Amino acid sequence: MPEPRDITVLIVDDDPVVTAALHAQVNRVLGFRVVGIAHTGLAALAAAARFAPRLVLLDLHLPDMPGLEVAHRLRRPEQPPADIIVISGRKESAAVRAAMQRGALYYLVKPTRAGTLEQTLLRYAATAEQLEDGGRFAEQQEIDRIFRSLHLDPAVRPKSISAATEQAVLDALSDVADDVSAHELAAMIGVSRATARRYLEHLTERGLLEGRPRYGPTGRPQHRYRVR
Repeated sequence: MPEPRDITVLIVDDDPVVTAALHAQVNRVLGFRVVGIAHTGLAALAAAARFAPRLVLLDLHLPDMPGLEVAHRLRRPEQPPADIIVISGRKESAAVRAAMQRGALYYLVKPTRAGTLEQTLLRYAATAEQLEDGGRFAEQQEIDRIFRSLHLDPAVRPKSISAATEQAVLDALSDVADDVSAHELAAMIGVSRATARRYLEHLTERGLLEGRPRYGPTGRPQHRYRVR
């Protein structure tokens, strides 16, 4: 099996202090590597064509053109495909909406704390991994999970999820070599099947577990989970 490659990142901001800080923050996140820094829109487009980054961290205020124009041009067929996360000091709803319309996956407000950026990148990586196999999704819920996982705050635990049971699920799955179903997990940790499924879905949305359908003789898929 080939080794996973780093997610390549292009940083676009007109402030050298900001780009230096982002460079250091991104390179500290396992699985990410900065391949270019650009201080203008034209430089960003040239760098995107040269390095073909997987992800662009984009400021909205650039000296030669609006950042949203850069985002628009990055969508042109001649440009290598890239995902965009906006990092901007603008907090107006119109700016956020415009960024979404230009295809931004996320919007971070400056100054961005290292922990916030790290969690955003890790959620992005988990989401991108689920989309890489090129297969089909068996159910709408699987697609819903993809979209939720990008924006789910891992620090916020729903009231129906306890830290102790969450850890018990992770410990149980870490001790087995294969994936498990909700029914099997329920027997392992002594909870109901419904409770086991709730925790499995929650941890999958957080990017800590991987869930995939397995088709049996009846043709109906059984969802099975394992630690990433």
